Amino acid sequence: MRQLPRLVVAPRGICHWLSLRTGRRVASFKTPLGTHERVIGFLIKHYAGNFPLWLAPDQVRVITIGAEDDPASAPLIAYAKGIAAELRSQQVRVSTDFSNSPIKGKIQDAEQLRVHTMLVIGGRDMDAGAVSVRLHGKGPQGAKAKGEVVAEILAAIRERRA
Repeated sequence: MRQLPRLVVAPRGICHWLSLRTGRRVASFKTPLGTHERVIGFLIKHYAGNFPLWLAPDQVRVITIGAEDDPASAPLIAYAKGIAAELRSQQVRVSTDFSNSPIKGKIQDAEQLRVHTMLVIGGRDMDAGAVSVRLHGKGPQGAKAKGEVVAEILAAIRERRA
């Protein structure tokens, strides 16, 4: 018959598993965290903060080349807001950046925040009914049709692809 380690509770609630054969501590644990917190902590450590699309807190960021306060960019902003609204209606977590910062800075901000997918929209994209897709850590993926991009994002989330 195999003997199991013995559980000893030390002062302040620290628990130790002691080996019955050697008397040495096998494991000790004390955590103020619950099960859910431990799972989230494990996921953060496992993915090093670079979550797959289906798990990312900020799944998609819509970035425009024009600024929201520029009257000439009004149609571009409306097009970008339409794409963001379409994704939100499908329960995709979307953020937008319509500021007048340079496009390089907007992309760098999204990369630093580890936003999984960036949809960069300029005047030519709007005229073609397309968006330029950029993935965190993988760079630009090229311009694609708006409907195709939305379908790919939804499929990746549904299938839980990285």
